Amino acid sequence: MRRVVTTCVVLLLACSARAVWAQESFFSPQLLGVSEETAGGRARGLGTQGVGLGDVRTSLVLNPGALGGLQQMTFSAVGVAGTRNSTDGVLEYRSGLARFPHVRVALPVFGLAVVHAGFSGMRNFRSEFQLPRREIDALTYFQRFERDGTLYQIPVGVSGSLGSRLQVGITWDFVLGTVDEQWITEGDSIVALSARRRDTMDGQTATLGVLARPFGSLRIGASWSPGFDMDRARRVTLEDARANSAALPLRDSTEFSSFKYPQVVRAGAALDLGFSWMVTGDYMWRQWTAYTGDLYEVEPASLEEPVGNEVRFGGGIELSAQPRVHYRVGASRWTWPQSVGGERLHETAIHFGFGVDVKVDGGRFDFAVEHAWIGSQETNGSQERTWRFIVSLAGQEEWRRKSPRTR
Repeated sequence: MRRVVTTCVVLLLACSARAVWAQESFFSPQLLGVSEETAGGRARGLGTQGVGLGDVRTSLVLNPGALGGLQQMTFSAVGVAGTRNSTDGVLEYRSGLARFPHVRVALPVFGLAVVHAGFSGMRNFRSEFQLPRREIDALTYFQRFERDGTLYQIPVGVSGSLGSRLQVGITWDFVLGTVDEQWITEGDSIVALSARRRDTMDGQTATLGVLARPFGSLRIGASWSPGFDMDRARRVTLEDARANSAALPLRDSTEFSSFKYPQVVRAGAALDLGFSWMVTGDYMWRQWTAYTGDLYEVEPASLEEPVGNEVRFGGGIELSAQPRVHYRVGASRWTWPQSVGGERLHETAIHFGFGVDVKVDGGRFDFAVEHAWIGSQETNGSQERTWRFIVSLAGQEEWRRKSPRTR
């Protein structure tokens, strides 16, 4: 168990260090950034978000009802890395990505319930680009745009079983994040200036989850997080952008407001076919049309509905070739909330993975590979091809208080 936990911590530190430099999607300057929500490597290898899996070897779940079946203390972590290749038919752009989106610990208490807490990434806003050089009255200058920031949540909850066929759970989710963006204007004959906007956000919501077993080999899961009000503190400054400048901002103001963040619904099912095979699928819907915050877009909106509801569905097959080794394959289709080039942005992906049980009654190591096609040159004017590599680890052990005689 100690070796498993140590490996998880090393993975956390390595991925966190690289995430500072993670380049985001080619489409992230448009609107709302990129989703980071994820379950563990098992779900990713199956092309799903794990809503109906009922996995008892990990605490990496998006459905808190699934945690009601845990019998051991569980610590889990997942890291994601990969590459992106983007093109608009003329120019090609390549970049890497690395992030640590999810960690959670769960603890059964007195055989009655499971308490759990963790960290879960929601959206990543990192992006940058540079405009061509321009001239005004023989003065040459150029502009570049930079954005960085994340939106994440800290879920704290409790789950349990109501009989042998029903598990329920709830988390209270503390949502926090920042988006820091700036336009930098530079030239040979002008003072470099930075127009910066920094939004600090926080809010609270809840996630309700359920996992049912209508008969032995079928599991059906669902979760719901209602829409909620997000508080925002916005600081706008105009600053001297020269590297060695320590001057105070030329302009500095702060305003406070709130906006509505959308609700999300998930549903899924898994069916065991004998002892070796399992099929699973799930669905996610997020109501971005109810979102009342800024779109964080670089260019003015020209569409009547620049934001649409986010929809994802996927499914896959798992083969347990040996009692402790599992192979997976799946596919997914994701409609992003963004509209690019006048059309909605879609992602199609294929998924592969495998898992190895750490020990007979312990945690598991999972690895998954995804290859995704995002957007289309014909409909969106640009296309991105992405490889993602997902590693997740879960360590488990019995949680018992020992008496002095048994120590």
